[in-house]
Amino acid sequence: MRTVIKNCNIIDGIQNNPIRNAHIFIKDDEIENVTVGNLENVRDDDLILNCTGKYVIPGLIDCHVHLVCDGGKDPQSMIMASDDEMVTLHAYKSALDTLRLGITTVRDLASPGRTIINLRDAINDNVLVGPTILASGPAVCMTGGHVHYLGIEADGSAEVRKATRKVLKDGADFVKVMATGGIATHGETPGSSQLTVEELSAAKEEAHKKNKMIAAHAQGLEGIMNCIDIGIDTIEHGIYADEQALYLMKEKGIFLVPTIIVMQRLATSEAVPKWLREKAEAVVEPHQKMLEMAIKIGVKIATGTDCGSPVTPPEYYFDELTIMEDAGMTPMEVIKSSTKIAAECLGLKDRGTITNGQKADLLILNENPLENLHTLKNRNQVIKNGKFVQ
Repeated sequence: MRTVIKNCNIIDGIQNNPIRNAHIFIKDDEIENVTVGNLENVRDDDLILNCTGKYVIPGLIDCHVHLVCDGGKDPQSMIMASDDEMVTLHAYKSALDTLRLGITTVRDLASPGRTIINLRDAINDNVLVGPTILASGPAVCMTGGHVHYLGIEADGSAEVRKATRKVLKDGADFVKVMATGGIATHGETPGSSQLTVEELSAAKEEAHKKNKMIAAHAQGLEGIMNCIDIGIDTIEHGIYADEQALYLMKEKGIFLVPTIIVMQRLATSEAVPKWLREKAEAVVEPHQKMLEMAIKIGVKIATGTDCGSPVTPPEYYFDELTIMEDAGMTPMEVIKSSTKIAAECLGLKDRGTITNGQKADLLILNENPLENLHTLKNRNQVIKNGKFVQ
Protein backbone atom coordinates (compact mmCIF):
# COMPACT_ATOMS: atom_id res chain seq x y z
CA MET A 1 0.00 0.00 0.00
CA ARG A 2 1.17 3.49 -0.85
CA THR A 3 0.49 6.77 0.89
CA VAL A 4 -0.52 9.66 -1.35
CA ILE A 5 -0.34 13.23 -0.05
CA LYS A 6 -2.57 15.14 -2.44
CA ASN A 7 -3.24 18.79 -3.26
CA CYS A 8 -0.35 20.15 -1.20
CA ASN A 9 2.13 22.98 -1.66
CA ILE A 10 5.64 21.56 -1.74
CA ILE A 11 8.76 23.40 -0.63
CA ASP A 12 11.14 20.84 -2.07
CA GLY A 13 14.49 22.16 -0.80
CA ILE A 14 15.67 22.92 -4.35
CA GLN A 15 13.43 25.49 -6.02
CA ASN A 16 12.99 29.01 -4.73
CA ASN A 17 9.19 28.96 -4.84
CA PRO A 18 6.60 26.45 -3.62
CA ILE A 19 5.23 23.90 -6.06
CA ARG A 20 1.44 24.35 -6.06
CA ASN A 21 -1.26 21.71 -6.45
CA ALA A 22 1.24 18.88 -6.03
CA HIS A 23 0.97 15.24 -5.00
CA ILE A 24 3.54 13.06 -3.26
CA PHE A 25 3.43 9.28 -3.68
CA ILE A 26 5.17 7.36 -0.89
CA LYS A 27 6.00 3.68 -1.18
CA ASP A 28 7.60 1.96 1.81
CA ASP A 29 10.22 4.42 3.10
CA GLU A 30 10.80 6.38 -0.12
CA ILE A 31 9.20 9.05 -2.25
CA GLU A 32 8.09 7.12 -5.32
CA ASN A 33 6.87 10.06 -7.36
CA VAL A 34 5.99 13.74 -7.23
CA THR A 35 3.35 15.02 -9.65
CA VAL A 36 1.58 18.32 -10.33
CA GLY A 37 -1.94 19.02 -11.60
CA ASN A 38 -4.65 16.40 -11.79
CA LEU A 39 -4.18 13.44 -9.47
CA GLU A 40 -3.69 10.33 -11.60
CA ASN A 41 -2.52 6.72 -11.27
CA VAL A 42 -4.16 6.25 -7.87
CA ARG A 43 -4.72 2.65 -6.82
CA ASP A 44 -7.66 1.25 -4.88
CA ASP A 45 -5.49 0.36 -1.90
CA ASP A 46 -3.65 3.72 -1.71
CA LEU A 47 -4.03 5.70 1.52
CA ILE A 48 -5.02 9.21 0.41
CA LEU A 49 -4.26 12.20 2.62
CA ASN A 50 -5.87 15.44 1.47
CA CYS A 51 -3.53 18.35 2.28
CA THR A 52 -5.32 21.14 0.47
CA GLY A 53 -3.91 24.46 1.67
CA LYS A 54 -1.08 22.80 3.58
CA TYR A 55 2.66 22.93 2.97
CA VAL A 56 5.06 20.00 2.87
CA ILE A 57 8.80 20.37 3.43
CA PRO A 58 11.59 17.82 3.80
CA GLY A 59 12.23 16.55 7.31
CA LEU A 60 14.41 19.00 9.20
CA ILE A 61 18.05 18.24 9.97
CA ASP A 62 20.17 19.33 12.95
CA CYS A 63 23.85 19.05 12.12
CA HIS A 64 25.10 19.49 15.69
CA VAL A 65 23.45 17.88 18.72
CA HIS A 66 24.46 16.06 21.89
CA LEU A 67 21.80 13.47 22.60
CA VAL A 68 23.52 12.28 25.78
CA CYS A 69 22.91 15.72 27.27
CA ASP A 70 19.39 16.58 28.43
CA GLY A 71 19.44 20.33 27.92
CA GLY A 72 19.12 20.91 31.68
CA LYS A 73 21.30 23.18 33.76
CA ASP A 74 24.04 20.58 34.32
CA PRO A 75 24.05 17.68 31.81
CA GLN A 76 27.69 16.87 32.63
CA SER A 77 26.85 15.75 36.17
CA MET A 78 24.28 13.23 34.93
CA ILE A 79 26.70 11.81 32.39
CA MET A 80 29.58 11.48 34.81
CA ALA A 81 27.38 9.93 37.53
CA SER A 82 25.78 7.33 35.24
CA ASP A 83 26.95 4.20 33.48
CA ASP A 84 26.76 4.03 29.69
CA GLU A 85 23.48 2.09 29.73
CA MET A 86 21.69 4.81 31.69
CA VAL A 87 23.25 7.52 29.53
CA THR A 88 21.91 5.74 26.44
CA LEU A 89 18.40 5.55 27.88
CA HIS A 90 18.43 9.28 28.58
CA ALA A 91 19.74 9.86 25.06
CA TYR A 92 16.85 7.91 23.59
CA LYS A 93 14.36 10.24 25.26
CA SER A 94 16.20 13.20 23.69
CA ALA A 95 16.10 11.46 20.32
CA LEU A 96 12.34 10.89 20.55
CA ASP A 97 11.72 14.47 21.62
CA THR A 98 13.76 15.63 18.65
CA LEU A 99 11.90 13.47 16.14
CA ARG A 100 8.48 14.60 17.35
CA LEU A 101 9.49 18.20 16.61
CA GLY A 102 9.95 17.30 12.93
CA ILE A 103 13.73 16.97 13.10
CA THR A 104 14.14 13.66 11.33
CA THR A 105 17.95 13.51 11.03
CA VAL A 106 20.65 14.59 13.47
CA ARG A 107 24.42 14.50 13.62
CA ASP A 108 25.59 13.76 17.15
CA LEU A 109 29.03 15.24 17.78
CA ALA A 110 30.63 13.75 20.90
CA SER A 111 29.31 11.07 23.21
CA PRO A 112 30.97 8.66 25.65
CA GLY A 113 31.88 5.15 24.52
CA ARG A 114 29.40 3.53 22.17
CA THR A 115 26.33 5.16 23.73
CA ILE A 116 25.02 6.97 20.64
CA ILE A 117 26.50 4.50 18.18
CA ASN A 118 24.46 1.75 19.87
CA LEU A 119 21.35 3.95 19.88
CA ARG A 120 21.88 4.68 16.18
CA ASP A 121 22.16 0.98 15.42
CA ALA A 122 18.99 0.13 17.36
CA ILE A 123 17.05 2.76 15.40
CA ASN A 124 18.53 1.61 12.09
CA ASP A 125 17.55 -2.00 12.94
CA ASN A 126 13.96 -0.86 13.65
CA VAL A 127 14.24 -1.94 17.27
CA LEU A 128 13.45 1.65 18.30
CA VAL A 129 11.67 4.54 16.61
CA GLY A 130 13.81 7.63 16.30
CA PRO A 131 15.50 10.10 13.98
CA THR A 132 18.29 9.04 11.68
CA ILE A 133 21.47 9.53 13.71
CA LEU A 134 24.94 10.09 12.39
CA ALA A 135 27.31 9.62 15.31
CA SER A 136 30.91 10.63 15.89
CA GLY A 137 31.28 8.62 19.08
CA PRO A 138 33.83 10.22 21.42
CA ALA A 139 35.46 13.40 20.17
CA VAL A 140 39.24 13.41 19.82
CA CYS A 141 40.75 16.03 22.11
CA MET A 142 43.99 16.86 23.86
CA THR A 143 44.47 15.71 27.46
CA GLY A 144 42.20 17.91 29.55
CA GLY A 145 40.80 19.46 26.37
CA HIS A 146 37.36 20.79 25.60
CA VAL A 147 34.59 18.58 27.08
CA HIS A 148 37.12 15.78 27.52
CA TYR A 149 34.49 13.74 29.39
CA LEU A 150 32.83 13.17 26.00
CA GLY A 151 36.06 12.33 24.23
CA ILE A 152 39.23 10.35 23.82
CA GLU A 153 42.24 12.27 25.11
CA ALA A 154 45.28 12.07 22.85
CA ASP A 155 48.54 14.01 22.60
CA GLY A 156 50.82 14.12 19.58
CA SER A 157 50.00 13.06 16.04
CA ALA A 158 50.63 9.37 16.71
CA GLU A 159 48.17 9.23 19.61
CA VAL A 160 45.60 11.27 17.70
CA ARG A 161 45.96 8.95 14.71
CA LYS A 162 45.38 5.92 16.92
CA ALA A 163 42.41 7.54 18.69
CA THR A 164 40.84 8.40 15.34
CA ARG A 165 41.32 4.84 14.12
CA LYS A 166 39.68 3.61 17.31
CA VAL A 167 36.49 5.67 16.91
CA LEU A 168 36.26 4.65 13.27
CA LYS A 169 36.72 0.99 14.22
CA ASP A 170 33.90 1.38 16.72
CA GLY A 171 31.56 2.51 13.96
CA ALA A 172 31.65 6.30 13.91
CA ASP A 173 29.97 7.98 10.92
CA PHE A 174 32.06 11.12 11.42
CA VAL A 175 35.20 12.12 13.26
CA LYS A 176 34.94 15.05 15.68
CA VAL A 177 38.07 16.91 16.81
CA MET A 178 38.52 19.71 19.30
CA ALA A 179 40.66 22.33 17.60
CA THR A 180 40.14 25.05 20.24
CA GLY A 181 38.90 25.68 23.71
CA GLY A 182 35.27 26.50 24.34
CA ILE A 183 32.57 27.79 26.62
CA ALA A 184 31.45 24.73 28.56
CA THR A 185 34.79 23.54 29.99
CA HIS A 186 36.07 25.42 33.03
CA GLY A 187 39.50 27.03 32.85
CA GLU A 188 39.83 27.48 29.09
CA THR A 189 38.91 30.19 26.61
CA PRO A 190 37.14 29.81 23.27
CA GLY A 191 39.99 31.52 21.45
CA SER A 192 42.75 29.18 22.61
CA SER A 193 44.10 26.57 20.22
CA GLN A 194 44.20 22.99 21.46
CA LEU A 195 44.98 20.23 18.94
CA THR A 196 47.96 21.24 16.80
CA VAL A 197 48.10 21.34 13.00
CA GLU A 198 50.01 18.04 13.02
CA GLU A 199 47.42 16.43 15.29
CA LEU A 200 44.49 17.75 13.26
CA SER A 201 46.17 16.57 10.05
CA ALA A 202 46.57 13.05 11.43
CA ALA A 203 42.88 12.88 12.35
CA LYS A 204 41.82 14.24 8.98
CA GLU A 205 44.00 11.76 7.09
CA GLU A 206 42.56 8.81 8.99
CA ALA A 207 38.97 9.98 8.53
CA HIS A 208 39.38 10.50 4.80
CA LYS A 209 41.10 7.13 4.41
CA LYS A 210 37.81 5.59 5.49
CA ASN A 211 35.78 8.00 3.34
CA LYS A 212 34.44 9.68 6.47
CA MET A 213 34.03 13.40 6.98
CA ILE A 214 35.65 15.28 9.83
CA ALA A 215 34.11 18.05 11.93
CA ALA A 216 36.06 20.45 14.10
CA HIS A 217 34.95 22.32 17.18
CA ALA A 218 36.72 25.57 16.25
CA GLN A 219 35.93 28.87 17.94
CA GLY A 220 39.19 30.86 17.98
CA LEU A 221 40.68 32.29 14.78
CA GLU A 222 44.01 30.45 14.96
CA GLY A 223 42.27 27.10 15.38
CA ILE A 224 39.79 27.93 12.62
CA MET A 225 42.61 28.80 10.22
CA ASN A 226 44.44 25.57 11.13
CA CYS A 227 41.30 23.62 10.20
CA ILE A 228 40.82 25.51 6.94
CA ASP A 229 44.46 25.07 5.92
CA ILE A 230 44.37 21.27 6.28
CA GLY A 231 40.91 20.81 4.75
CA ILE A 232 38.59 19.96 7.65
CA ASP A 233 35.10 19.37 6.23
CA THR A 234 32.94 21.30 8.69
CA ILE A 235 33.67 24.12 11.12
CA GLU A 236 31.48 23.99 14.21
CA HIS A 237 30.66 27.34 15.86
CA GLY A 238 33.31 29.47 14.08
CA ILE A 239 32.87 32.32 16.57
CA TYR A 240 35.98 34.36 15.78
CA ALA A 241 36.27 33.60 12.06
CA ASP A 242 37.23 36.79 10.23
CA GLU A 243 36.58 37.88 6.65
CA GLN A 244 39.68 36.10 5.31
CA ALA A 245 38.74 32.85 7.02
CA LEU A 246 35.19 32.99 5.71
CA TYR A 247 36.30 33.69 2.14
CA LEU A 248 38.66 30.72 2.37
CA MET A 249 35.82 28.54 3.66
CA LYS A 250 33.70 29.58 0.70
CA GLU A 251 36.55 28.93 -1.74
CA LYS A 252 37.25 25.46 -0.32
CA GLY A 253 33.60 24.49 0.11
CA ILE A 254 33.90 24.06 3.87
CA PHE A 255 30.60 24.05 5.74
CA LEU A 256 29.89 26.35 8.66
CA VAL A 257 27.60 25.05 11.43
CA PRO A 258 27.05 28.18 13.56
CA THR A 259 25.11 27.01 16.69
CA ILE A 260 24.27 30.57 17.76
CA ILE A 261 21.31 29.68 19.99
CA VAL A 262 23.33 27.79 22.59
CA MET A 263 25.57 30.81 23.23
CA GLN A 264 22.56 33.09 23.60
CA ARG A 265 20.92 30.67 26.01
CA LEU A 266 24.04 30.31 28.16
CA ALA A 267 24.61 34.07 28.21
CA THR A 268 21.17 34.82 29.61
CA SER A 269 20.57 31.96 32.04
CA GLU A 270 20.91 32.30 35.81
CA ALA A 271 20.76 28.50 36.05
CA VAL A 272 24.35 27.98 34.85
CA PRO A 273 27.53 28.83 36.79
CA LYS A 274 28.74 32.44 36.64
CA TRP A 275 31.98 31.50 34.85
CA LEU A 276 30.01 29.78 32.12
CA ARG A 277 27.56 32.63 31.70
CA GLU A 278 30.34 35.24 31.54
CA LYS A 279 32.22 33.35 28.83
CA ALA A 280 29.04 33.03 26.78
CA GLU A 281 28.23 36.72 27.22
CA ALA A 282 31.61 37.64 25.75
CA VAL A 283 31.03 35.70 22.51
CA VAL A 284 27.41 36.49 21.67
CA GLU A 285 28.15 39.69 19.73
CA PRO A 286 31.20 38.47 17.72
CA HIS A 287 29.40 35.20 17.00
CA GLN A 288 26.38 37.00 15.56
CA LYS A 289 28.56 39.34 13.49
CA MET A 290 30.50 36.37 12.15
CA LEU A 291 27.25 34.75 10.98
CA GLU A 292 26.10 37.95 9.30
CA MET A 293 29.43 38.19 7.46
CA ALA A 294 29.33 34.51 6.45
CA ILE A 295 25.87 34.98 4.93
CA LYS A 296 26.99 38.00 2.90
CA ILE A 297 30.12 36.19 1.68
CA GLY A 298 28.14 33.10 0.69
CA VAL A 299 29.68 30.45 2.94
CA LYS A 300 27.77 27.15 2.91
CA ILE A 301 25.79 27.28 6.15
CA ALA A 302 24.15 24.18 7.59
CA THR A 303 21.76 24.41 10.51
CA GLY A 304 23.10 23.14 13.82
CA THR A 305 22.19 24.04 17.37
CA ASP A 306 24.32 22.24 19.99
CA CYS A 307 20.99 21.23 21.52
CA GLY A 308 21.36 19.08 24.60
CA SER A 309 23.96 21.49 25.94
CA PRO A 310 23.10 23.31 29.19
CA VAL A 311 19.70 25.10 29.13
CA THR A 312 19.24 24.24 25.44
CA PRO A 313 16.80 21.31 24.99
CA PRO A 314 15.75 20.21 21.47
CA GLU A 315 12.89 22.69 21.02
CA TYR A 316 15.41 25.53 20.75
CA TYR A 317 16.21 24.27 17.25
CA PHE A 318 13.56 26.66 15.94
CA ASP A 319 15.14 29.66 17.64
CA GLU A 320 18.30 28.95 15.63
CA LEU A 321 16.23 29.31 12.45
CA THR A 322 14.92 32.75 13.40
CA ILE A 323 18.44 33.82 14.39
CA MET A 324 19.60 32.85 10.89
CA GLU A 325 16.76 34.87 9.37
CA ASP A 326 17.56 37.88 11.54
CA ALA A 327 21.20 37.63 10.43
CA GLY A 328 20.22 38.13 6.79
CA MET A 329 18.94 34.84 5.36
CA THR A 330 15.57 34.63 3.65
CA PRO A 331 13.08 32.08 5.02
CA MET A 332 13.70 29.91 1.93
CA GLU A 333 17.46 30.05 2.54
CA VAL A 334 16.89 29.04 6.17
CA ILE A 335 14.77 26.05 5.09
CA LYS A 336 17.38 24.99 2.54
CA SER A 337 20.12 25.24 5.19
CA SER A 338 17.98 23.00 7.38
CA THR A 339 17.24 20.42 4.66
CA LYS A 340 19.18 20.17 1.39
CA ILE A 341 22.37 21.95 2.51
CA ALA A 342 22.31 20.19 5.87
CA ALA A 343 22.08 16.84 4.09
CA GLU A 344 25.06 17.79 1.94
CA CYS A 345 26.97 18.76 5.09
CA LEU A 346 26.35 15.25 6.40
CA GLY A 347 27.24 13.58 3.11
CA LEU A 348 23.70 12.22 2.75
CA LYS A 349 22.36 11.97 -0.80
CA ASP A 350 19.08 10.25 0.08
CA ARG A 351 17.33 13.05 1.96
CA GLY A 352 16.97 16.80 2.26
CA THR A 353 14.74 17.29 -0.79
CA ILE A 354 11.31 16.17 -1.94
CA THR A 355 12.21 14.36 -5.14
CA ASN A 356 11.81 10.86 -6.53
CA GLY A 357 13.85 8.22 -4.72
CA GLN A 358 14.51 10.28 -1.59
CA LYS A 359 13.71 9.03 1.89
CA ALA A 360 10.13 9.85 2.83
CA ASP A 361 11.05 12.15 5.72
CA LEU A 362 8.50 14.96 5.60
CA LEU A 363 6.90 17.67 7.66
CA ILE A 364 3.30 18.70 6.91
CA LEU A 365 2.54 22.29 7.94
CA ASN A 366 -0.79 24.06 8.27
CA GLU A 367 0.73 27.43 7.33
CA ASN A 368 3.28 28.79 4.89
CA PRO A 369 6.71 28.85 6.59
CA LEU A 370 7.99 31.32 4.00
CA GLU A 371 5.62 33.88 5.49
CA ASN A 372 6.38 32.95 9.09
CA LEU A 373 9.13 30.55 10.18
CA HIS A 374 7.48 30.32 13.60
CA THR A 375 4.91 27.95 12.07
CA LEU A 376 7.62 25.29 12.18
CA LYS A 377 7.28 25.31 15.98
CA ASN A 378 3.65 24.21 15.81
CA ARG A 379 2.46 20.68 16.40
CA ASN A 380 2.88 19.56 12.80
CA GLN A 381 2.50 16.14 11.21
CA VAL A 382 5.81 14.31 10.95
CA ILE A 383 6.55 11.48 8.55
CA LYS A 384 9.72 9.45 9.08
CA ASN A 385 10.68 6.73 6.60
CA GLY A 386 7.18 6.84 5.15
CA LYS A 387 5.37 6.40 8.48
CA PHE A 388 3.58 8.97 10.62
CA VAL A 389 5.28 9.72 13.92
CA GLN A 390 2.99 9.52 16.94
